[in-house]
Amino acid sequence: MSPALRQTLRRALRIGLPLSALVLLSTIFLVSRSVDPNSAARIAGMDPEQMTREPRIATARFAGVTEDATALTIAAQSVRSEALELGEGPLTLSFVAPEGQLTFPNDSTASFDAATARLDQAGGALTADGPVTLQNSDGYVLELGALSATLDRTRLTGSGGVAGRAPAGEISADALELTRSGGADGGYLLAFTGNVRLIYIP
Repeated sequence: MSPALRQTLRRALRIGLPLSALVLLSTIFLVSRSVDPNSAARIAGMDPEQMTREPRIATARFAGVTEDATALTIAAQSVRSEALELGEGPLTLSFVAPEGQLTFPNDSTASFDAATARLDQAGGALTADGPVTLQNSDGYVLELGALSATLDRTRLTGSGGVAGRAPAGEISADALELTRSGGADGGYLLAFTGNVRLIYIP
């Protein structure tokens, strides 16, 4: 290839390549369809009308400490207020897929998750609808019909039947209660009540 032809080809590419890129970009913007603001909500499985009627917060997290020094955290897939005005009176919140954890002063823990829950600030209680899974750092993994927790002090109550795994084997009962033990170590007490049955597995 002669030097003159090589120089001509170089000039043509220097001008032609940027022009080709501009043509491609303009084609993309001209051909693309208009954006439907409701399409994202449909893909995510959300109802825009329901979200307008019932505003909610996604991936919310709450934390606090009880009077007897137990740290309580609650995370949920979404949270909505049952009151029309958030600034008026105590909060009443509804949770979807809540996950809660109690951390005791001796660093032992107990956690639970449920399908839905309701926090009543005026009543000072959190109630979770079953099935509820409760487990602790000592090796208990339990299924409950329902769970209730007080917000000012450490007290969880499970009702509607209890069944699951204990460190010594399989356990079932009518109900249970988890409270602070009151000992110097800052631990907790887990008590089963009603028709209690333990199948010991060595």
